[in-house]
Amino acid sequence: MIKTTIIQSAFFKVFSKSHFWVITIAISLNVLFLYYLILMQKTTWDAFWQSNTSWYAWSQLILSIINALLIGIAISFLFYVIEEKKPRSKSTLLNTLGSLVFSAAVTGCSVCSAFLLPTLGIAASLSAFPFGGLEIKLLSALLLLYVIWQYSKSVLGLCEIPKEKIISFHNKNLALNINKKTISQFQPLLLLILFILTVYAIPRLPVKYRAKTQQNTLVATPSNTSKSQSNEADIFAQINPPQGYEINATYADLGPKMIEMGIIDLEKFKQVYQQSNQPLTAEQEEILIRGSNKKIKINQANSYFLLNFFWALGLGNKTKILTEGDMVKYGQGQVGNFASTGGWTLARGDAIDYYSKRALVPLTAEQEDLTNKVASSIYRPCCGNSTAFPDCNHGMALLGILELMAANGATENDMYTAAKYINAFWFPSNYYDIALYFKNKDGKDYKDVDAKLILGKDISSAFGAQTVKKWLTEKGIVEKPPSQGGGCGV
Repeated sequence: MIKTTIIQSAFFKVFSKSHFWVITIAISLNVLFLYYLILMQKTTWDAFWQSNTSWYAWSQLILSIINALLIGIAISFLFYVIEEKKPRSKSTLLNTLGSLVFSAAVTGCSVCSAFLLPTLGIAASLSAFPFGGLEIKLLSALLLLYVIWQYSKSVLGLCEIPKEKIISFHNKNLALNINKKTISQFQPLLLLILFILTVYAIPRLPVKYRAKTQQNTLVATPSNTSKSQSNEADIFAQINPPQGYEINATYADLGPKMIEMGIIDLEKFKQVYQQSNQPLTAEQEEILIRGSNKKIKINQANSYFLLNFFWALGLGNKTKILTEGDMVKYGQGQVGNFASTGGWTLARGDAIDYYSKRALVPLTAEQEDLTNKVASSIYRPCCGNSTAFPDCNHGMALLGILELMAANGATENDMYTAAKYINAFWFPSNYYDIALYFKNKDGKDYKDVDAKLILGKDISSAFGAQTVKKWLTEKGIVEKPPSQGGGCGV
């Protein structure tokens, strides 16, 4: 209560001068703009809302606004103290900067990571944190409140008290004399150190239960609006052919192998589909339990099933793409904390125990190199990473499909073409925009556009999808796309 009164009194004193309002608002807006720029390095605004649960997206937004305002207020208090030549703790400024750095570092998408985390030596994925980094933003806000309280004492002259008081402790043969003023001076620094240690400790804790921050993927359906309905249906049919898209490979015994291995727990797998009101069909259960010699064909009805089926394959199949590639490079020793690893909850036990564990789809050195080459050039609209860096489920699932295709003798062109349609079934809204873009810009139908061009970073990454949307908006071409969940959870 006393602390609240001190802050309140200091607040009225500082903001009785109008220029401090201007400073606070300007700094807060700039911090918010910084957060936005950081978010856009990994995803798009649309993908952020589609990939994350509502509570997580709103919490990320609200806590970002709170942190930005508190940073603005703290710096205004600092300027007031300097202007009035009041005594202050140098460590308090470090707390302000520390809060800014760490709150910015955990700004991002729970699926597609936070741009700054690797620079701090933390795995790039926010799924490393039980609450997707929200707990760090909350701790940053609390640290900033402490900073404001410290500055408030300087503003009100409460730091100028004093005669030094000595506290003596006696314990048998030991006597310690502690200067109370010295302790007070070191409190902000000690608190910052504790805050930093907490940030680094949380991702390294054995987290068995994480809050659900990722949206489930939903089956896409075409728009039912009356405007340009036939044109919309035609474009939608180009990206998601009604007959589906078939690859030259069968399920064979992959299902039984993955169940026996443990990377798929059949009961958990079935339960997820029951809960999403899309129960497994008899054919899908057959694929899992007994295997199937049918060729793999993706369509609207089974795209969600195939996403999780091949997510498990991509995660468990032994390959140097996983053991020597970007997952290890950017994982900072915490590969299990990515959305594609820590987010796989349908295994028996921890998902990381199955990471690149068994040659479910044996590959020759040439086939593995081909897969890596193609995967490195294929991007997805939910983030800025290639399929060779499969840090979310869509990337890991597509990697599994590419490996299976390579093992069955697919050419580079076969793999790009398949990915062109598979990505479109998983991201119908984004690829609807892409089809519109090429139709209006180059006069080409989706089927006629080079697959490698469509899947490249300039078109299919989060940045590319944003560029495409911007072009369509500026030209006044944007139409209502097919609805989609767009999520990256199981």
